[in-house]
Amino acid sequence: MREIDISKIFWSKCRTKLLEKFFLEYESGNNEWFHMRWLSRDLDEQINSIKRELDSLTELWILKYKEELKKKIFFVNSKFYLVDDFVSIFLKSYNPMDRIKEFFKYKNDLELIIINESVRTKLINPWKSILDIFLIWEIDKDELWAFLSEIFYGRKIKYAIITTEDFYNRLEFGDKLIKNILTENWNIYIKDNLKIKEKLES
Repeated sequence: MREIDISKIFWSKCRTKLLEKFFLEYESGNNEWFHMRWLSRDLDEQINSIKRELDSLTELWILKYKEELKKKIFFVNSKFYLVDDFVSIFLKSYNPMDRIKEFFKYKNDLELIIINESVRTKLINPWKSILDIFLIWEIDKDELWAFLSEIFYGRKIKYAIITTEDFYNRLEFGDKLIKNILTENWNIYIKDNLKIKEKLES
């Protein structure tokens, strides 16, 4: 299936990011309230662009707001007649891979990072792969859990973290689970200091 850049449908990348954030939070059961500056930081967009788009989306009755401490707090208008349609669009088009790659970019203590491509459709196909993320060596588990919970909107993500020593011990004893994880279809090697992919291909 050919992927399209839906920002071309929704006029701008900033507006697309905002709509995706609001409607995926809404779909997850949390009609979260967000203020302008938080959205600017979270979405990495200029505050003026965020303000302009929030004003437009409010005028269109897609979003609503209330004021707290002289700040506007925005949320999805649950009576907007296309709520379900917007939720469906963003569920189907959501792709977390760029944010995943950015998160792991400077995790220097990791020797191996494998992401199964099925995470691209995790919001609509939650049980597709044996394991979503496989990591070797060390990472802050609390930070990882918080990150995954945020970008997958509370969906359960299957991941495993083991030491290099444990990994090689399991290989030596013919651990079938490890073998199945390594040879699973659509694995993406974000980092491979151990040259596992090269060994598998040879």
